[in-house]
Amino acid sequence: MIAVVTDSSVGYSSAEIADRGIVRVVPLNYEIGGKTYEEKASDKNGTFLPALASSVCKTAQPTLNNFIRTFSSLVEKGCDVICIVLSASLSGTYSSAKFAASQVGGKIYVLDSRTIGDAMHLLVDEAVNLVKAGIGFDRAVEMLEELKSKIGIVFSVETLENIVRGGRLNTNKAKTNLNFRPVFELKAKILFKGNYRGPRERLEEMISLIPEGVRRIIVSRCGESTDVSALTAMLKERFPAVYIHQRVVGPVLSIHVGAGAFGVSYVLR
Repeated sequence: MIAVVTDSSVGYSSAEIADRGIVRVVPLNYEIGGKTYEEKASDKNGTFLPALASSVCKTAQPTLNNFIRTFSSLVEKGCDVICIVLSASLSGTYSSAKFAASQVGGKIYVLDSRTIGDAMHLLVDEAVNLVKAGIGFDRAVEMLEELKSKIGIVFSVETLENIVRGGRLNTNKAKTNLNFRPVFELKAKILFKGNYRGPRERLEEMISLIPEGVRRIIVSRCGESTDVSALTAMLKERFPAVYIHQRVVGPVLSIHVGAGAFGVSYVLR
């Protein structure tokens, strides 16, 4: 049997984890006002956004022991393990999972998704589908390594404060002054695409960055109140045959992008 392990940035709810059955989620950690928390399933984190706005916040990779415990319990049950984690360019999670796998032994493959959040959600869903379809371990790994190049994210933020503080932005060209807002892509690292004046221009640029041949789309937003209706309508116009899923990001990603941020994750055929 093959089990799929991932980290909590995947954003699964408790019901989604139960439905997938073979998935185990290792929590990322975050700190608000000096108190440390483990990120849980998306429906179990409570109301965190107001606290993020009024406190000093940080994030951290899963503890090594969490990976070791998760891998050990699965290997002891006779499982082979495919572990899919957020981009190694953004976090030490990949290195931690690799080291844990070397300590546990067994057949464990740690895959650097080169993405995060809802884009990783799409990749983990594909892994679950492959396992449930009876695809063997080695072939499933090969297919997932190929598939991750067909997955992407485009996003924008209302403020640069969070993303700059987190050290994930390697440019000083992005700005949020006056009526300008930046647009980014995530391809292993965060790539600045430009500053755009006004809501319409920003959304048009985001949609132009999404290739043809999309088969799944997730619109993500930081905070329930963030309005993504115009973005969703424009996506439906361009991709009328594709269902547009809607999701709210968890505390770890919220700390890095800030309130009002939104984005589009997609996978190509």
